[in-house]
Amino acid sequence: MIQIRTAGKKRSGARPTIAAMAVALVLMGWLGLSPNTGLFASTVYQPSGAAVNPENSNQPCPPWPHEISDLNPDPSVTFGRLANGFRYSLKENNRPEDRVSVHLYIRAGSLNETEAQQGLAHFLEHMLFNGSTHFPPGELIRYFQSIGMQFGNDANAHTGLDETVYDIILPAGDAESLKKGLLVIHDYATGALLLKDEIQRERGVILAEMRSRDSAEYRTFEASLQFELPDYLVSKRLPIGKREVIENANRKLLKDFYDDWYRPENMVLIMVGDFSIPMAQKLIEKQFSGLTPRSAAPAPPALDTFAHKGLQIFHHYEPEVGGTTVSIETVYPGGHVTDSLALRRQQMMEEMADRIVQNRLNARLKAPEAPFTSAAVDSGTYLNRIRYAKISADCAAENWKQSLAVIEQELRRARLYGFDASELARVKKDTLTRLGNAVREAPTRNSTTLAREIIRDLADNRVVQSPDQEKTKLAPMVKSVTLADLQRAFNKNWPDDHRLILVTGSADLKTLSPKNPESWIRDVYLASASTVVESSERHAVASFPYLPEPENTGAIAFQEVVEDLGITRIRLGNGIQINLKRTNFKTNEVLANLIFGQGKSAEPEALPGISQLAEATVNESGLGAMDTNELERALAGKSTYVDFRITETHFKLFGESVSGELPLLFQLIYAHIADPGLRDDALVLARQRLRQDYQSLTRSIEGMMRIKGMNILAGGDSRFGMPPFEKIEAIRLDDIRSWIVPQLESAPMELSVVGDFDENEAIELARRYLGELPDRRLDPANLRTDLPDLPKGTLSRIDVNTQIPKAMVVAAWQTEDFWDISRTRRLSVLADIFSERLRQRIREKLGVSYSPYAFNRSSRAYKGYGVLQAHVNVAPDQTETVLAEIKTIAGDLGRNRISADELARTVDPILTSIKELRQTNGYWLNSVMTGSNRHAQQFEWARSFQEDYASVTAEELATLAATYLTDERAAAITIRPNQQSTD
Repeated sequence: MIQIRTAGKKRSGARPTIAAMAVALVLMGWLGLSPNTGLFASTVYQPSGAAVNPENSNQPCPPWPHEISDLNPDPSVTFGRLANGFRYSLKENNRPEDRVSVHLYIRAGSLNETEAQQGLAHFLEHMLFNGSTHFPPGELIRYFQSIGMQFGNDANAHTGLDETVYDIILPAGDAESLKKGLLVIHDYATGALLLKDEIQRERGVILAEMRSRDSAEYRTFEASLQFELPDYLVSKRLPIGKREVIENANRKLLKDFYDDWYRPENMVLIMVGDFSIPMAQKLIEKQFSGLTPRSAAPAPPALDTFAHKGLQIFHHYEPEVGGTTVSIETVYPGGHVTDSLALRRQQMMEEMADRIVQNRLNARLKAPEAPFTSAAVDSGTYLNRIRYAKISADCAAENWKQSLAVIEQELRRARLYGFDASELARVKKDTLTRLGNAVREAPTRNSTTLAREIIRDLADNRVVQSPDQEKTKLAPMVKSVTLADLQRAFNKNWPDDHRLILVTGSADLKTLSPKNPESWIRDVYLASASTVVESSERHAVASFPYLPEPENTGAIAFQEVVEDLGITRIRLGNGIQINLKRTNFKTNEVLANLIFGQGKSAEPEALPGISQLAEATVNESGLGAMDTNELERALAGKSTYVDFRITETHFKLFGESVSGELPLLFQLIYAHIADPGLRDDALVLARQRLRQDYQSLTRSIEGMMRIKGMNILAGGDSRFGMPPFEKIEAIRLDDIRSWIVPQLESAPMELSVVGDFDENEAIELARRYLGELPDRRLDPANLRTDLPDLPKGTLSRIDVNTQIPKAMVVAAWQTEDFWDISRTRRLSVLADIFSERLRQRIREKLGVSYSPYAFNRSSRAYKGYGVLQAHVNVAPDQTETVLAEIKTIAGDLGRNRISADELARTVDPILTSIKELRQTNGYWLNSVMTGSNRHAQQFEWARSFQEDYASVTAEELATLAATYLTDERAAAITIRPNQQSTD
């Protein structure tokens, strides 16, 4: 999901068509992106016509971006290059403590494949986990587990268009740990065995991955890309490749690609974490100096070229997509650009201009009768070669014409009239706040996040800079930018020589008009383009806070400090409980939860689905005296927001802020309590979005598990899954108001605040804004007493109207509720062991599923209810075989002892993750403090967290397996395309 945020505030937007490529590849695990990069990670390619000497065994070693720029690199990052061209980038960082994020960045991906190699870059990435010089087949993942790493979370890889990246998150930064980690990296670089039997086995896994990634959205994206870049190599080299190539891949094909592209001058090692740079440099020199090319250097890929002219129209009908997307784009060759201060200034102005147009789109979205449900504008560069700009909107199929007209006119309005002074002031505030927050948060940035940012900068040929360097250079520019500057920057991205108009998704234009779809779209676009547009309407900026400040401060009835946990507990005179914990985990971060009521567990039986609709409606409504547009304008340049959430056990106002805005956080919480907003237009928007979600979910295997499968596993309880959409349509604003507002007015409240803040200030703010609220001592009313129950002994089948040829098998066993924490933790360990056996037997042995997994979910709200589930995506004709295998695994766990080795390889990674988790504000807020007034035992759970998991025994797990993983407690679901869909 794309989330556009400025100055810490959440934004929503449509997914523009070209940008959807990046999102699709991220979701498929083929490409990693950071929010500040272009579409694709970029390798520094030679021009396609450049001469290459085939006798030369070494490609030119590319310079570091800062070596050819007027920008200086981050002084805290060490850059090095060995004699063989192997490069490294190192940074010491202690968040989280003791961990080291290690990445091998190969400057080659699917674009480097020949026609006969399509899919081999990705296939090779898989094979490097299946046997290398120092790790025989099957041993690498076991090795990772043995040193406290989780496969997937701590050890993984991805293949992109022009990169392959291998990730290892080491559990320690001492010399021995670094040696072990670098040995694995060395094997990735040069030690692949590529054994015949392993290739054959992994072939099935990749074909299963190809099937699991297939979707209506991906098919839409693939067709759109062929239109946008018809003769460009990008549209012909998607990382998953071609089925026929995968089915016939052999050792020679894989070895040829490996030898050609995995060469020292094509590699960069990135390490960020809690280690010594001098020590690491010595180990790198020793481990990688001996790398040599294994073949003559191949010619760089010829990307080809393209040139769009005039008005070009594209329509793609995909009935299984929940809605329709309309887009206007420009896509044109941009040439290779070296990073520089001038380039950064230009990019900054483009981002600011786009942000203003995005603000306008957001305002249009909230207006009555808005034809679309989300909209976005974006521009940038990918592959260091292609410039793009686009504006798009998501809508219901019947609203495509109106939505296309809106984005056409908003685009033209910006190009003709530019922006006004209030819009410029707002975007300047937001941009300066973002730059300032980055500086304040720099000391405690996460190591893996930093490492990925370095990789993205190198891939995009950007100089790696610190937040302080960026602010020093850019802040004066932001302050001096004029309206004319932004209009020029915006118009430069929209040259007049062409427009691409795309309508994709659920709009079946062929059956709705005698015209062909392209002609109809053209006529609609030209009709809109012929209308007169005026300059943008100016909006007055309201002030916040607008409520009178409470005259008095509430009394403190009780206060204590829980010394060993560092938590201060306060009860105000009106009964409101306050929990405070100051931390240094992340500078400039403050998180808060204010909870009340019973949440979804108290959802009225007569109003199924109200939780989903109410949450979205409240958040789109703003406050009583300010809608969301007014509130966002009033909070320009601020980094604080509060939103409403509904959990299984409570309603929640979640707040996120920064150290200098603690008063604003309390003012926003107070306004949501004292002057809640519930608006009809927000309900209409929330319902329209849910309708589009339903239309998509009902046509997918995974979606029907969410809608119907979860409901089945709860015995038909209406609080699980999603009801028929007619039930959602019947819910009115008064229903939402009657359910939530009485609890907001009278239910007991608990506020928890954690992060980088002044505790005394927080206490005084709580007394002022919460202490004089009415007493909160009422017992919860209208609680439901009915409980969910797994339909034991049943096999349910869900048929889905989809053309996508894949299925899902879900096996489930009823366990217990959450409140025996020792049992819950051991059920979690048992589920992890179940997951690992699924991986070994269904993925590795049978090769029929890409990512099978199991988990236990014990309920906090429903007595006696918990479900351990195993989920496996398979081909439709494999459901019975896989279900039988899952049952066999469950039976084995109950009958046969878990070995000490298997237990250690499961528990040790959990202990590593616990150590890291305890260094986050989110853990203390959500797992320890929130709800502690209701369940004081959560404090004791925090104390025993590490030790209790470390004490888990094989005997305990065997007892749990024998008790719960039995046929008498089991149910299963198979979800498949219906016969009519597949005929």
